[in-house]
Amino acid sequence: MCGICGQFNIDNGPVDREAVRRMRARLAHRGPDDEGELYDGPAGLGFRRLSILDLDNGHQPMVTQDGRYAIAFNGEIYNHPALRRELEGKGARFRTRSDTETILELFAREGAQALARLSGMFALALWDRQQRRLTLARDPMGVKPLYYRFDGKSLAFASELRAIMAWQQGWALDPAGVLDYLAYGKVHTPRTVLRDVLKLPPATALELDAKGLRLHTYWRLPRHRGGRPAPLSECVDQLDRLLQDAVRDNCLSDVPVGAFLSGGVDSALVAALMARQAGPGRVQTFSVGFSGGEPGLDESSYARIAARHAGTEHHELLLPANVLEQLAGAVDLLDEPIADSAILPTFLLARFARQRVKVVLTGEGADELFAGYDRYKAAWVNEGLQGLPAWGRKMAAPLARRLGKGAVFERLPIDDARQWAQATASSAPEDLRAVLSPDFWEASRHIDALEWLKDFEGMDHLNDALAFDLKTVLCDSLLMKVDKSTMMASLEARVPFLDKAVVEFAAGLPSSFKIRLFKGKYLLRLVARRYLPESIVWRRKHGFIVPWEAWVRDAGNRPLQELLADSAFAGCGIFDMSNLKAFHQELVRGSREIEAGLFFRIAVFGLWLKSLDRERQAAL
Repeated sequence: MCGICGQFNIDNGPVDREAVRRMRARLAHRGPDDEGELYDGPAGLGFRRLSILDLDNGHQPMVTQDGRYAIAFNGEIYNHPALRRELEGKGARFRTRSDTETILELFAREGAQALARLSGMFALALWDRQQRRLTLARDPMGVKPLYYRFDGKSLAFASELRAIMAWQQGWALDPAGVLDYLAYGKVHTPRTVLRDVLKLPPATALELDAKGLRLHTYWRLPRHRGGRPAPLSECVDQLDRLLQDAVRDNCLSDVPVGAFLSGGVDSALVAALMARQAGPGRVQTFSVGFSGGEPGLDESSYARIAARHAGTEHHELLLPANVLEQLAGAVDLLDEPIADSAILPTFLLARFARQRVKVVLTGEGADELFAGYDRYKAAWVNEGLQGLPAWGRKMAAPLARRLGKGAVFERLPIDDARQWAQATASSAPEDLRAVLSPDFWEASRHIDALEWLKDFEGMDHLNDALAFDLKTVLCDSLLMKVDKSTMMASLEARVPFLDKAVVEFAAGLPSSFKIRLFKGKYLLRLVARRYLPESIVWRRKHGFIVPWEAWVRDAGNRPLQELLADSAFAGCGIFDMSNLKAFHQELVRGSREIEAGLFFRIAVFGLWLKSLDRERQAAL
C-alpha cells in the first residue's frame, strides 16, 4: 500500500514540480519506505511507498522498458502471479517480482481493458508518453481512494484529500458535500466536502488528453436474475472454496501478515482460514478491548475465544472507556471528516499491530454481501411485499412494520432507492435546518441532497439494498475508515471478502440463502460452522461500539467547549451558533430535542475544520 499523486496539464504547460512534491510530502505516512517522482513535460507523477512485495525492486514511478508508459500504483493485485505467467508465455520479460510491473506490462498490451482483469485493491495513475494521455483508475469495490480536481486545463490527483489541498493554496467547502456529510456521516461518491474536488468512483477509469476528460465503468456488480439456484449444500462448498482462495491470495506478501479480530463471525472466519493455511501459532491476530470490560462495549472475550479456537498468536490492546477524549488528536490526522466513533480505536489498534506486522486482513464487506445488518431484514420483508398485488401490499404493510424495529421497518413498503436512502439517513432535514445558519440553509435549498442516487435502480429485492450499501455505506464510510485509520499508522489493510470472485458469487445468490428465519448471513454462517465454535457462529451482530453519546453529553467535554467558542468554527458560516450551543446544553441535561448523533457529526466536522485552520496558519 502506498500513496500516489500527480498533475497533468492538457495545454502542454510544464508541471509545477514543487506542487507535486507538496502533495507527495502530505502522503508520507502512506509510504515511509521510499519515494519517487517522474516528470515528462505536462505530466508529473509522485509516489510514496510502503514496501510489501519485492522489497528491493518495487521503486515507483515505474516505466516500461520501451519508455512509453509510466505508472504510480497504490494497492495489491492478488492475481498478478497468474497474469505474469500468462504474459511470460506471450514473450514478456520482467525485471522485478512486483505486481506493479505486471500491471504495467498488461496495460501496455491491452490498454484500459486490462483493468477488468485485475483482482485486488488499487488506485493507479498511468501516463502514456506517446499519446499524451493520463489514465486514472480505482478498484471495483473502492477499497483504495483516489481524489482529483480538474479546472478545464490542469488535473491534480492524489490518494488523500489533504494532498489535493496542498496542490493549490486556497480551497472552499462544497455546500452539497457538507449537507451530505451532516445527513449521513459520510460524503457520497463522487462528491467530497471540498468544492471542485471529486472522488473517482469504484470500477471507474478516467482518461484525460487533448480531447478532454472521459469516465467509463469497466466492471459492474452482477444482479441476481432469479431462477432456480444450486442446492444450498453446493453453495456452502463453493463459498468455502472461494473464501479459502481469497484468504490465501490476500496473504501474498514479503512481510509479516496478521489479522484484526473482533468477536464477530466475519473477522473470526478470516483469522481461522489464515491459521488453517499457515499452521498453528503462525498467524498473529489483534483485537481491542476496553479496560474494565464495560457491558455492551467490550467484546474482547469473544475475540480470545476465536483466537484460541484458531490457534493464533493473539495480541490485545486495552483502551480506557473514555478513549474519545483523544478524538481531537485523531481528527488532526484525518484526511477528511468521518463520523464514525470507531475510527479512533481502529487507528490505535492499527498502530499497535504495526509494531509486529505490516499487513492485516479484516472482515469488512461480509455484512453488505451476505445481509448482516438488521435493516436488511426489513429489505427482505419488503421483497415479499413487492411480490403482492397492490391491495395485498396495502393490507400486509402494517403487519410487516411490526416485524422489526428502526426507520426502515417503519417506512415499509419501500419502492425505490430514494425512499431507502431517506429511511437510512442519520438525520432528517428538519434536524439539519435547526442547526444550520439561515444564510447557509437558504443558499443550499436549491441543492438536491439525493442527486447521487441517479445511478441506482429499484429497491424491490434484498439484493438491491445490498448493492446500494456496497456502493455507498461500504465504499464511502467503512472502507474509508479502514483506509484512513490504518494508513495513518503505515499499516496495509486487506479485505478478502471483497475478492472479486466472492463478490460476484454473493451477488448472484437468492435472498433465501442470505436471510433465513430472520437470521442474517445464513450461508456465510454455515461455512463458518466448519471452522468456528457455535458461540461465535450464531452470535448476534454487535458492531464496534464506542461510547460517543456519553462523550457528546459530557458537560466537562473540553474539546467540545473549545469548539463551540472557536471563532474560526463560527466563521465558517454553516451553523447557527446560538442554536448549536443551546442544543448542546439540552443534550447535557439529557434532552433529546436534537439527535445526539447529529451533534457528534458536527463535532467531528468542527474539529476537522480547526485542524485545517491550524495547518493553514502554520504554512503562512
